[in-house]
Amino acid sequence: MKKLLGFVALSLVFYSNPLIIKDSKADLFSSPLEICMDRVIDGTFNGNEQSAGAAAKICQGADKSTIKCMDRVIKGTFNGDKQSSGAAAKVCTGN
Repeated sequence: MKKLLGFVALSLVFYSNPLIIKDSKADLFSSPLEICMDRVIDGTFNGNEQSAGAAAKICQGADKSTIKCMDRVIKGTFNGDKQSSGAAAKVCTGN
């Protein structure tokens, strides 16, 4: 029974792993800045990695609460439009 419970718990960990979730480049050890930059590049700059400098400037000062703030701002203000990630990052970081 303990093995079965351990297997179920381990399966849930792998199921909710950010590496497996679609459109997620973040892994378990990503910094909030890296997560913010990935979201801004994918949404605002249409995946153009050459815009990493601009994304870094927008996301400067990002912390753990920035990602939650971005989710709320995008959902509430921009009606779920992921292309507004840059604007949400500016609002949430104060840049």
